[in-house]
Amino acid sequence: MHSAKRESSLVIFLKAFPPPIIAAMAAQIALINGALMIGGVFLGVMLDRQLNTRPLLTLSLPILGAILSVFVTYRMAMRTVKRSRQAYLDWVESQRANAKSAADAQAAPAVTFNDAH
Repeated sequence: MHSAKRESSLVIFLKAFPPPIIAAMAAQIALINGALMIGGVFLGVMLDRQLNTRPLLTLSLPILGAILSVFVTYRMAMRTVKRSRQAYLDWVESQRANAKSAADAQAAPAVTFNDAH
């Protein structure tokens, strides 16, 4: 029995973690983390001026933003893993379907002849 050709590790990795999905996740994480940190600094400076608490909020809010960004990053990564897993499972299913159709094509006779006597 002929065994199916096994894909290389790189191909399997790229199917398990499609670059467009990973790139989108990385861009989202970078933008959200940057917004949390920079927003914390600007909000801290503004509130420090209003409340006359000079360095307190300017230092506290970016730290709070960094802590919050850890949780946001985790949630986004878990969502991306779910999407990547589904993309991989879809690819595996298509590979199985292709292998089955190739096996069916080999098993079926290419040409049939009717015996006419």
